[in-house]
Amino acid sequence: MTNTTGLIHPNNAEMRMYPTEELMRIHRKEMMAEAERQREVRSMSAGRGWRAIARYATRRAESAEQR
Repeated sequence: MTNTTGLIHPNNAEMRMYPTEELMRIHRKEMMAEAERQREVRSMSAGRGWRAIARYATRRAESAEQR
């Protein structure tokens, strides 16, 4: 008897080993989901960066007018 731990199939209570191709597909799906999440976070945070630059530019322009 070997001491290997199988993965639990979501539709079944029994333990079984996934084929390599299935593990690769699962891993790829998880990586794509993480990449999509990171892309969404970057798109949301990009606007904040530009707003901060715009505020800085506005303050600089106002201080230049006062001189």
